[in-house]
Amino acid sequence: MLDEQIVVPPESLQETDEFHLILEYKSGEQWGSARAPQANRFILSHDVSNGEMSTLETFVASLEDFQPDLVVLSGLHMMEGMGRDLWEERLKEAVVAISDVRNEVPIHLELASMTDRDYMNRILQEQVMPIVNSVGLNEQELLFLAQSGGGPHADLTSWDGIPDVGRVSDILLWILEQHGRADPQSEADLTRIHFHTLAYHILATVDGHWGNQEAAVSAGARVASSQACGLQDVDITKVILKAPLTFHSSFSEPRESLAVDPSRPVTVWSRGNVSFHLTPVLVCKHPLRTVGLGDAISAEGLVFSELTPRPEL
Repeated sequence: MLDEQIVVPPESLQETDEFHLILEYKSGEQWGSARAPQANRFILSHDVSNGEMSTLETFVASLEDFQPDLVVLSGLHMMEGMGRDLWEERLKEAVVAISDVRNEVPIHLELASMTDRDYMNRILQEQVMPIVNSVGLNEQELLFLAQSGGGPHADLTSWDGIPDVGRVSDILLWILEQHGRADPQSEADLTRIHFHTLAYHILATVDGHWGNQEAAVSAGARVASSQACGLQDVDITKVILKAPLTFHSSFSEPRESLAVDPSRPVTVWSRGNVSFHLTPVLVCKHPLRTVGLGDAISAEGLVFSELTPRPEL
């Protein structure tokens, strides 16, 4: 069923299909006595091979022939459910495999919801995060990262409505400073985070590594609207603006007061050598589709992103 342009390494094929079952529902839909407060989905999966990342080495080996311009990784959340003994060992092996990707090929990691703080902390501090160039995540994953790694606002149990821009900015900066390459002396490769929540998106990048951020963050917001509504283009009669029109660059002082300019809706600010690009999202009033929105947002943002070539050593 895959497009013929998608090449699947023959070594990764298996006899028996595994499966993901996605229950998607609209706002207000009822099941028994429960009524959905908003459109969402519930996903069940029987996917042992992805849970064990059993084809990762096959994938990395195939890159020699495929010669990609970009590598995108996802599915780490599925390994969490396989048990600590497996993920402790497999994460180490995954890091070795990922490290075999040629240096000039950027690697993007797309996160998903997790519940084991030790597992998330291992991804953040010791294993995966420092060896990828870019990360995509939503507000739940961002807060869980802060809680797992002892970052700013880790005392929050959850977001109260639309996540505060200043708090989000603080956590993004912390990740890039403590676990990325905001410090030029750092050996970490992480220089880009694409954050997406329902009402707005932020692209945070370490200066000197990425370009075209305005177009990239705008493209992600546009596809969020059109895909959620099931349309090719954004229909302004079917969307609503929920983003804060004024906000602060940080939750604590010193901080900058910022506002969305409708004529140039990407708001830009800097903290040290990290640049932040925020755009509101035109939120679909009656979403037909919520599955895969995060993937679409990150993918669209990557298409429009420009990676600054590394100087020859």
